[in-house]
Formats: sequence, C-alpha cells, structure tokens
Amino acid sequence: MTFQIKTYTPPQLLEFINSEEFKHLDNYPITRHRALSHINNPRSSDTDKILYIAFEQNKIVGYRLIMVDSITIDNQTEKVGWYSCVWVHPQKRGASIAKKLVEISLKDWGNNIIFQGPVTASKNLYTSTNLFNEVFITGLRAYSRFDSNEVITSKKPSLKPFSFLFKIADGFMNLFIDSFSTSTSCPANVEVVNEIDDETIHFIEQHQNTNLFKRSKAEFNWIFNYPWVLASNTLDHVSANYHFSSIAKDFRYLNIKFYNDNKEIAGFVTLQIRDKHLSVFNAYSDESQTSTIINYIYHIIKKNKTSSFSIYNRNLIDYILNNPNPFIFKKSLKRGFYYSKNFEHYFKKNPQLSFEAGDGDMIFT
Repeated sequence: MTFQIKTYTPPQLLEFINSEEFKHLDNYPITRHRALSHINNPRSSDTDKILYIAFEQNKIVGYRLIMVDSITIDNQTEKVGWYSCVWVHPQKRGASIAKKLVEISLKDWGNNIIFQGPVTASKNLYTSTNLFNEVFITGLRAYSRFDSNEVITSKKPSLKPFSFLFKIADGFMNLFIDSFSTSTSCPANVEVVNEIDDETIHFIEQHQNTNLFKRSKAEFNWIFNYPWVLASNTLDHVSANYHFSSIAKDFRYLNIKFYNDNKEIAGFVTLQIRDKHLSVFNAYSDESQTSTIINYIYHIIKKNKTSSFSIYNRNLIDYILNNPNPFIFKKSLKRGFYYSKNFEHYFKKNPQLSFEAGDGDMIFT
C-alpha cells in the first residue's frame, strides 16, 4: 500500500480548513461551509472521526466523509455515522483505496454505520462485508413544467450546442401550461419560519414515534443554519475542485407551520427548493391538514415555477394521487437505506420504525 490514511475529528477539521495546506489543494475533500456544518453538528463530539483522507506523496487520492447522527428508541440513544460522500482519484481506482477507507471507518465506528443509495461499485463493496441490511421507502416524482433542455443536455452533453432549441420548445410548452393552469392562493393559517421554536418542536415530538432519528430543536436549526449547498451563480476555487455539489443557482429551505381554526399548530413541513426542483422532507401533521398542506405545496410550485417535485410521505402522496393535481407526468420513486446489523434488534422490537426522506444527509443536498 503506497497511500496513507489520515483521520480528522471536528477540531482537527477546523484546523485543516484554516491551514495554508487547504488553500492550495488540487482536489478538495470538503468545502469550507460544509466543514463548518459538520463541525457545528450538535450530535457530534470532539473525538468523532468524521473525515478520512488517503494521501499519496502528499497528494489527496481519496476520501470518505461521515455525518454524525444518533438513533433514539425508548429514550435510549446510540451514536451512528452516516456514510456521506466518497471519492477516489480516477487514476487510483482499483488500488483498494475505497476498500481501505471502508475498513478503517467501520473499525473506528464499531460497524455503527448507515448509508443511503450508493452507486453500484460502492454498493458491491459494502454488501460484500455482510454487515448491513437494506430497507426501502417509496415516493413520488412529479413534473409540473417542461424542462427538456436540462434533462437532455445533462444526459447527452454532446447536445449542449443545441440547448437554445430545447429552451425554445420548453418555453412554448410552458406558456401553454401557464395559460390553462388554474390559479392557486396561499392557504390561510400558514406561517413561514426561519427556525424551529418551542411550539413547533413540541408538535414534532408528538409525531416522531416511528422515526429512527428523532431530531430536536437544535438539530433542525443546525440544518437550516449550516447548509452544505450555497446559492450562487459562480464557483469559487474550492467548489470548482470539489467533486460533489456545493453550489446551486437557487437553494433554500421553506419551513411552514400550519394552524387549525383554533390557532393551534396542526402541521409542520420543510420544503427545499434547489434550482427548479422542489422536495418535501420533514412532514408532520394532523390528518385534517392534509389538503391544506398539499394546496400550499401547489401554491409554491406555481409561484416559483419549479419543474419537478419529489415526496416520500405516504399520506400526502395518497392525497395527490386521488385528487386533481397540476402535474403533467408522475412516476414512482424507490430509495434504499442500508443499516448496520448492529441495529437489527430495533426493527425486530418495533416493526413500525422507518426511515424518512430527510434522514441522514439527504436534506442537505
């Protein structure tokens, strides 16, 4: 083995991103704003190993990032690590760097690792260990506007010179959609908030019985205040040499509180807008608020002219599918989660336990 692996705890990561070495890297294992998010994670400690970098002759040839989280069941809390991004230099693939990063991190974390939907090559690496079980959640992807330019040019970069033709076609089709779509208004008794307050977290806690990762007020506000993706039209030096998403033209969260006629909180939803896509992550509500929440989502889709939409909340999906909606096309989604067999007993004891769309690092990207 010609490479060496160095690990970083949150304090060591802070020192690293403030060093002269960090300023002049050829390949960045993390952006500064993403590092600050991990450093300020309320569920991490100063001794958690969260970044693994493989060096060869002082050059970064691979890395693995871990997000600290915890499972809370029956008032018992157990720390876990979410596998986040992993990268190996193209010229070094096949040199067992990724395998070594997995072996060392599993040892450090006592196999208490969870991850979501890896690419095929990584999936084979993980499943070969026989340390993980897989579960799935199902969702819905829906399209409210035409965006063939983005879809076609992303899949066929060679067609980018014809981008203007796709944009023209999209424009005509969306003009047709806009002329026939019904107007939507913002429902009453709705409040958009920047942070989670005591009233909201009390309501959320009443609806988290089947959640594995019961986020508190501190965790929710950490997510909203320390994003991994920043809204910008330009790439800085770090983002340009980072192999994962860190910049989007439009990236924001919408945290919405829904009140009943008695002015009591009856629902809370977190929406994420990333460019032309709208995602639903946290969704906690009384059944009486389902139609109000969906109507608000339709209002946001029309107001922001988002092209696509994804959701994994079963109650909200059922309402969409069984009632008139603004979508021109819909398809099912399936998302796999892998969890350490160390956690099997939780699922055996309570079969209702489930993963949510926003668990782990999904809500950040």
